[in-house]
Amino acid sequence: MIDSFVRPATVPLLKQLAQFNERRQQVLAANIAKIDTPDYKSRDLPVEAFQQAMKKAVRQINSPPSQYTSQSTSSLLPNEFSSSLTTREKTVDDVFTDDLFRSLDLPAETLGLQDNGKRNIEHEVMEMTRTLMMQSYAMQMMTSQYDLLEAVISGQA
Repeated sequence: MIDSFVRPATVPLLKQLAQFNERRQQVLAANIAKIDTPDYKSRDLPVEAFQQAMKKAVRQINSPPSQYTSQSTSSLLPNEFSSSLTTREKTVDDVFTDDLFRSLDLPAETLGLQDNGKRNIEHEVMEMTRTLMMQSYAMQMMTSQYDLLEAVISGQA
């Protein structure tokens, strides 16, 4: 019943999205700060790999509960809530590995500078703007999940 109001698995997904975007903002800001450094190669996080991990986590969240259900938690919560919470939190943590949060040199796809650096301020600013919008979305969604949970607990929903 309570699972129909609050999707406990969305909060860990949104947390991962927020952490990824925060780390990406740091990497992109470093690219801009070092734009005039000779031989500096722009870096970025593996965005496509993160998106694939997010898709995998969503598929696993939407699958039926598995053997991850914990007996101690399930005795404290209604069955449909506890099984989805414990299964999905473990799945989310397992999917998002540390290598998704490590920056990599960007491939040489843009015109190079005289020092063979591949730097483009417009591209960096555009990516920072995209990342900021995704970060804002993740935080708004997380806030709405907590507001909904608070309303359910207080009996207002």
